Amino acid sequence: MNANPGAESPLLLVTGARGGIGRAVVAAALTQGWRVAAVSRRSVDGDAVADDRQLDIVADVSTADGARDAFAAAVEHFGEAPSRLCHAAGNVRLGAIERCTEDQWRQVMAANLDSAFYTLQAYGKARGDAPGGACVLFSSVAARMGTPSHAAVAAAKAGVEGLVRALAADWAPRGWRVNGIALGLTETPMTEGFTRGDRARQGVTVQYPLMRLGRAAETADWAMRLLDADGWTTGQIVSLDGGFSAVRPLVKAV
Repeated sequence: MNANPGAESPLLLVTGARGGIGRAVVAAALTQGWRVAAVSRRSVDGDAVADDRQLDIVADVSTADGARDAFAAAVEHFGEAPSRLCHAAGNVRLGAIERCTEDQWRQVMAANLDSAFYTLQAYGKARGDAPGGACVLFSSVAARMGTPSHAAVAAAKAGVEGLVRALAADWAPRGWRVNGIALGLTETPMTEGFTRGDRARQGVTVQYPLMRLGRAAETADWAMRLLDADGWTTGQIVSLDGGFSAVRPLVKAV
């Protein structure tokens, strides 16, 4: 266990910490003086951090053992369980339901829904009855409205939204808050394939009333707001999608 001169600062555990959103949340938290346990399924040789402010953890949170191990590593290093959780692990698979194999379906469920369930479970067990705390998870506009070729990820993210509301109810007596952010297409390494080439990018962008895609840094800003200790918001899903789910864009004939 580390001697920790920053023990009074919030301790945040971030899953999917090497992805575009997770990386942005880690950076935002460190900038605000928080301590961060950054969890990812993969490691990069020579790039791991283990000091008083940050601990990089390799764990697969789509399994109960992996999620438990991630929190155990954070507790061992920092001497306490994380009071904040940002679950940014997940993946996206697009395509017609007829072409989705059983393995692909299981992968989407494991990466998005299973990982959310096991991470929340591990958070609850690690914290016990400690007062206060906040969790943020990520959903998708596809879970809120019908969008073509999103059957698998829409089902998974709808499950994530159900977990947000259920755990917000379960944990409110402890003062723990649980919220979600439903994202539109946000520019990260995982979504690069959807906007490769000018024509593809224009075809996607024109669907958004604000005529641009989301940015990882602004998503991280919203996550940090919802993780604030003094918040009075719980059980909510915030749509961060440039108006996609609420506004019909004006499409001009060419």
